[in-house]
Amino acid sequence: MRDHIEASRMGMHDVPPASRALVVAVVAWSLAWKGASLWRAARNGSKPWFVALLLTNSLGLLDALYLFGVDRHRRWERLEEDAILAVTGEPAQEERTEET
Repeated sequence: MRDHIEASRMGMHDVPPASRALVVAVVAWSLAWKGASLWRAARNGSKPWFVALLLTNSLGLLDALYLFGVDRHRRWERLEEDAILAVTGEPAQEERTEET
């Protein structure tokens, strides 16, 4: 019982410096990915992705998936659409799927 009480009193100063550095590095890594992905999801108006990214903590894995998979695919589609519109001279469809 006494060991349990002493273990619960351990502070950050009792953690070896290498372990502290590792924790700081992991937190910085995770915050960088989280910040970039949340900013991009908000800018794109993607509410479901924003909520999913906000509520999960996957050490940047889900955030990287969004940034390099989902968002990159959307950007590529927009660039293709813009290129087609520039060549044909048609007006933008503004998210309408049917021809005018």
